[in-house]
Amino acid sequence: MNKPLILMTGICLLFLTRLSARAAELDVRGAELRQGQALQVRFRAEQAGPFRVQVAGQTHTLFEEAEAYQGFVGLPADQKPGGYTLRILDETGQTLASQKIEVYPGSFYTQHIRFPSPPLTPEQEAVVQAERQEMDTARASRSPDRLWQSAFAVPVPHRVSAVYGTRRYLNGKYNGYHGGVDFASPMGYPVKAPADGRVVLARYFSKYNANGNTVFLDHGLGVTSVYIHLSKVLVQPGQLIRKGEALGLIGSSGRSTGPHLHWGLYLNGQNTDGLHWIRFTQQL
Repeated sequence: MNKPLILMTGICLLFLTRLSARAAELDVRGAELRQGQALQVRFRAEQAGPFRVQVAGQTHTLFEEAEAYQGFVGLPADQKPGGYTLRILDETGQTLASQKIEVYPGSFYTQHIRFPSPPLTPEQEAVVQAERQEMDTARASRSPDRLWQSAFAVPVPHRVSAVYGTRRYLNGKYNGYHGGVDFASPMGYPVKAPADGRVVLARYFSKYNANGNTVFLDHGLGVTSVYIHLSKVLVQPGQLIRKGEALGLIGSSGRSTGPHLHWGLYLNGQNTDGLHWIRFTQQL
């Protein structure tokens, strides 16, 4: 007697399941990538956010934009190659959608650097630690609005002298991988913003700081960038800067063997290959 009711219940459940699957749409651009590269996540759902993306040990909030939620994930140069599952989570931690991604090995150089590195006094170390905290705070900046409207560009038009991901040995000891891109630029050359953004740090650091004079930009949607070893800083914190405007001048401040620019690109605080990011944004 209850068979028609059971049948109708099953049909309704099947219909709701298919409706739910259509209502939640996940699009991942760059699902096959190499160490140090980036991917984009776009997610649409009938329910309201917030939503988070979780993959390869990282969890980041997605930003609401253009009737969807989106964000970027950057993988470090030492990310273990292999398959990973990218998940979209609601605020309770429930998985709403998932997709497989594949990380392939990158091709990185090895560099040996000789540089005087005298030990710091406790007072000097305290100064450096405070300055590092300022850097960490700037790197953690997360404007929910996209401030950049076009593809990123290189900040200076000069030869790349050190690529992202290079395995570095300082005075014979492994010092980690190079977290940015170095350009061999002449002293005093203007460094230009690669995209629209907001200045979150503009600082003349102490002579003990390895980074030297530094500018940090927040481009929105979790994208930040840093410019170090400057001779002069031309911007102020809170200032909006347009693509192509000068933010500082090339220098050799901090731990530097000569005039050059170190440019770092971060996605939700994780350094990633800025040159790959330029190509990536040209396709967005």
